[in-house]
Amino acid sequence: MARTNRYLDTVSATEWPMQVAFASSDYHHVDQHFGATTRLVVYGVKQDQVQLLRVAEFNAHSGHQQEKIACRMAALEDCVTLYCLAIGDSVFRQLLEIGVRAIKVPEDTDIAQLLKQTQQHWSAAERQVTRRQRDPGRFDKLLAGDEWQEDDRL
Repeated sequence: MARTNRYLDTVSATEWPMQVAFASSDYHHVDQHFGATTRLVVYGVKQDQVQLLRVAEFNAHSGHQQEKIACRMAALEDCVTLYCLAIGDSVFRQLLEIGVRAIKVPEDTDIAQLLKQTQQHWSAAERQVTRRQRDPGRFDKLLAGDEWQEDDRL
């Protein structure tokens, strides 16, 4: 029996610096085990915007066939995070190898809330990076000076 995967792409994914996937049967809640999910919903996340990018649907098959897992992993292309109810240890490690961090959450966790948390984390990280920015000309100024002065303030 052939596996049928359906993909719905809504916009160009290249415009989105962060993509997050959810194992969901209803588009609104995380309610699926990664290996058994019939649907992965992928959102693009920016500091001030969230948008549905694509939906991948899979036939339901039991077991841990490598082809079944490979199809689901391919649907996570460009994603940095996957939220799901559960995931096998070996598949968890495989996802890490391709740069996707799987996070287990309780059943019926609200996707909108997870997206909001992702944006809040992004905003906090942006503020932290902004605080750490240093004068880009600091080395030129150092080289132009006659003597070395250490600045212990970091």
